[in-house]
Amino acid sequence: MFSRLSRSVVFKIGLLMFAISLLAVVSMASSVFISDSAESDAYAVNLSGSLRMQSYQILNTLLLPEQEDGSKGDKLANLMESFTAKLQQPVIRRPAMEDVDSDHHMLYQQILGDWQAHIQPAIVTAIDRPQTIPALQTQVAALVEKIDQLVNLHQYHAEKNVASIRLIQGLALLATALLIIVAMFIINHQIKQPLAQLTQIARQIGRGDFTGKANDTGNDELALLGHTLNHMSDALSRSHAQMEKKVRDKTLRLEQSNQSIELLYHISKSMQNGTDGPAEFEPLLKRLSEIIGLPDLDLCVMTGSGNTPYEHLMTCDKILPANCVAQECSGCVEGTVRIEDKLRFPLTRGKDNYGVLVCQLIPGQQLETWQMRLLNSVAEQLAVSLSLRDQQEQSHRLALMHERTVIARELHDSLAQALSYLKIQVARLEKTLQKPDGIEQLPPVIDELKTGLSSAYRELRELLTTFRLKMDGRGLYSAMEQSLRQLQERSDQIRFELAFNVENLPFSPNEEIHLLQITREAAQNALHHSQGDKVQVSLEREQEEPSRVRLTIRDNGVGIGEDPSKLNHYGLAIMQERSRNLGGELAIRRHPQGGTEVSFEFEPEYYAKRQKDHLAVELH
Repeated sequence: MFSRLSRSVVFKIGLLMFAISLLAVVSMASSVFISDSAESDAYAVNLSGSLRMQSYQILNTLLLPEQEDGSKGDKLANLMESFTAKLQQPVIRRPAMEDVDSDHHMLYQQILGDWQAHIQPAIVTAIDRPQTIPALQTQVAALVEKIDQLVNLHQYHAEKNVASIRLIQGLALLATALLIIVAMFIINHQIKQPLAQLTQIARQIGRGDFTGKANDTGNDELALLGHTLNHMSDALSRSHAQMEKKVRDKTLRLEQSNQSIELLYHISKSMQNGTDGPAEFEPLLKRLSEIIGLPDLDLCVMTGSGNTPYEHLMTCDKILPANCVAQECSGCVEGTVRIEDKLRFPLTRGKDNYGVLVCQLIPGQQLETWQMRLLNSVAEQLAVSLSLRDQQEQSHRLALMHERTVIARELHDSLAQALSYLKIQVARLEKTLQKPDGIEQLPPVIDELKTGLSSAYRELRELLTTFRLKMDGRGLYSAMEQSLRQLQERSDQIRFELAFNVENLPFSPNEEIHLLQITREAAQNALHHSQGDKVQVSLEREQEEPSRVRLTIRDNGVGIGEDPSKLNHYGLAIMQERSRNLGGELAIRRHPQGGTEVSFEFEPEYYAKRQKDHLAVELH
């Protein structure tokens, strides 16, 4: 119990509450018991006082004269019997019998003995012998004095009981106050202050401050709670420190990843913008050096088919090794990934090698995984950039060759034929001049030369206009509208109308150029040869096959002739060539309602590719 009392605050408080409650119960029980005794003492005092009165009543009755009926004796007998009964009642006997050695007991025995042995027989004798009454009065007076003493003893006994009640109540009140003080002291020092400290530390922990420590000395519940709170605070502090370290590590990694992504984005952006040359890789290389923390990086760039770099970029000033000065690059370009303290990352794309990225390391240094991944990614991106540049240059070469082929074909089909015709006419003019009457035959030849020159000049202007056609980035509709507007400005007698119903179809740049050229060629033929006043141009989907597009150019003129040579003159061969490039079908015919209709039908590259992909998926 004592060990539990020292280990448990709750047990202490419970024990104090039990003691206070027990003290209150005992105090109340004692008060009730003593109060009952005090009530009998008051009755004993009253009853004892009545004995004095009854003694005098017996004497007075004895002094009265005898009645005729003889009732005096009966009355005295009743009075004596009543006196004896009162004297022997328990309420008077009990206080006297509590202690046989007390004065109270001796006095009661004397009164009882005097009454039974002397006074009661004397009263009986005095009835018959009145002369004995004076002696009896003396005995009764002595008895009354003893009864007065008995009354005083009963009153003292009652006052003693009241004093006992007061003492018990006072002691109980004092003990209760002491117990309450002890309880308040225990509550204040062992509950309130530790709880206030624990509350303050809990609030500090809630604010993220783990420096506060609770008092964990002792064996009670609050000491155990303080020890547990300190342990929890230490655990939270360690966990918080670990979390902060992890957050810092994650933040550092995210910053590294962000910088890496930003660097790769700039490289990709330079690929899209088409940088002028590898020299523009130098700021990206310096940025890479800052991100991975390697001050010494070298980027050697060479052509896809070469074996010696034509550009050597460095991130720091240093003395080049002898092999770099002598341009002996086979060790770096074709060597292993790590050569002593150097790491090499080749810039390869397919079978083409565009150079190498070399990292100079500190002896014994090992790169982290993210650094190796970033270097590999940068090397791949640089290789892709250089490869795309080569592909763009090759595409430019092919486009230039194709454009030159187109120009040559256009010149051959138009201006070259006109010049050949003029050459024939000049030869004819020379032969005519050699004849005797050649001068008279010159006017028709000269007229044909003028006509041929005018035709050649007109075709030259048309070719120049055709070669100047370009897409300005606003789309096919804008280009066709602008081209028809230019033709409209050349004549006030013909009106051009455009119905463009394919705004939502994605055409490739090649398709847009060919559609524009076919439209321009057919509209120009209508302007020069149709002799009509209206040209309708429409570009729309086929109703039966929505994946196919039809271009129609129709005029309301005289209609196209049947002479094949005239057909070639109208540029049919050029339009046929462009239609074949788009994989479509071109048709030129007389319209039943009059005029000429040029129709071109093809499937855009977008739909062809989508159909091909669907077939590939079905096959798999």
